[in-house]
Order: sequence, then structure tokens, then C-alpha cells
Amino acid sequence: MDLQTFIDLSTSIQYQDYFFVSLVVSWVYDCFLTLDREISSIHSSPWKIGSILYVMTRYMPAFVLCIHLCMNYLPNENIVTCKLLHSIWFLAAALCIAGAEGIFVLRTYALWGNKKFILSIMLSTVLCFAILDVIMTMTISRRLELQLSDIGGGCYSLSRDTMSAYPWTLLVAFELEIIALTMIRVYWAYRESDSLLLEILLQHNIFYFGTGIALSVVNIVVIESLSYTSSNMFGTFQIVMHTILVTRMHLQFCRTNQVHESSESGTTPSSRLTHVELQTCSHSNV
Repeated sequence: MDLQTFIDLSTSIQYQDYFFVSLVVSWVYDCFLTLDREISSIHSSPWKIGSILYVMTRYMPAFVLCIHLCMNYLPNENIVTCKLLHSIWFLAAALCIAGAEGIFVLRTYALWGNKKFILSIMLSTVLCFAILDVIMTMTISRRLELQLSDIGGGCYSLSRDTMSAYPWTLLVAFELEIIALTMIRVYWAYRESDSLLLEILLQHNIFYFGTGIALSVVNIVVIESLSYTSSNMFGTFQIVMHTILVTRMHLQFCRTNQVHESSESGTTPSSRLTHVELQTCSHSNV
């Protein structure tokens, strides 16, 4: 390793340390901010599929962050190796994304009035993409050359593998499908009511879907531009931010549903879509 590579690597590892510590602090802070709503909306009710997906999505990032910190400070490979830690990180990251997208699926399924046809479309897409993702992940793991740093330990790779962007591309494609189904449902409801389209879009939280896709696109660009060690850092950031967005969306729906149940019954024709929106939490916890 030449001097310039040594300097670049030491700087990169130092920046990663700062980045992940700040990410851990941000995640813990967000957990405390939403803890009261989580207890009242999730833990106070009987646990169903939606609750299980929420807990997995909410707390699995802690495991992802711990694995990444272990990779950054691994002193030697006598007990565990960089390859093993990286495989565990892939598994934990997959569980985070699965939980988040599972909430999206239940959300869209409820929005369409629990139509089996819509559910079959989404589950078919999930199955195809999951098979492709496993194949690509195994290929990436075989091609990846992780090494143990001589600068106080830590795993790194100076290579750049553009194939690492493929799984994130699948995620973007699936979220585009979710957005398309949501937009179609919104458009139909807009034709039936007098509400402004912008108001309906806000009610259906297109912001959450759009932000998730934007993060994925940025992550793909970073993977194509930087080495694996640096791009993987942004991959963890994507996972943590994605789970925060999804869990906040779910808590908002549950809170709105509780307010709706405690208010007076009855809806007007212009609030039909809002009524469906308010029932999303109870329907998605099937």
C-alpha cells in the first residue's frame, strides 16, 4: 500500500466513524421522539402482522448499525471475518427493507379496499424481485474483496463494483409500482369527490414514497461513483432513513385512525377517500 492510498484509507475510515456515530445518535433520538406514540398505537393493541412488521422495521436498524460499527473496529479475523460480518449485514439490511416494504404493501392493499387482485400483483413482484436480489447478492459477495486495515483494524475494500447498485435498482422499481397503484387509487377518488388533488396527495403521504425513491436513486449514484467502502456507508444511511420514514408514516396512520374512531361517525361524499385513509391502520394490522 503506497503512502497516498494509506492516507486516503485512514481519512475514509475516520469519516466513517464520525458518520456512523452521528447516524446512531440520530436513530436513537428518533426512537425517543416517537416512543409515546409507539406505545399508545402499537404496543397497547393486540399484535398482528402490521405490528410485527413495524417492530422489525423500527428496531432492526440498530442491529445493522452495530454490525457496521463492528466492521469498522474489527481488530483481527481470528474469531470472525470481514466476509462473515458483511454477510450478516446483508441479512439484517434485507430484513429492514422487507419490513418497510411489507408495511407499504399492507398500506396499499388497505387503500384499495383489500382487493386480492392488487395484493397478488404486489406479492408476485416481491417474489420475483426477492429471487433476483438473492442471486445478485450472492454474486456480489463472491466478487467482493474485503481486507482488514492495518490502521487499527477495520474492514475495507478499495474496489468499486457497479453490480452493488442492482439490488437498490430493484427497490426503486418496486416503490415505483407502489406509487403507481397509490396514484391510480387517488385519481379515482379525485373523480368521485370535490377535494383538491394536492390535498388528496398530501392525505396519502406521497411525500414518504417520493423521499424513499429519492434516497434509493442517490444511493445508486453514490455506488456508481465511489469505492465499495464509501458507498456501503451511504447504503446503511439509506436503510436507516428509509425505516424512519416508513415507521413514522405508520404511526401517523394509526394516530389518525384513533382520532377518527373517537370522533362522530358519518362521512360526506367529498370525504370518501379520507375515510379510507383513516381506516388504513386498522385494515393493515390484519
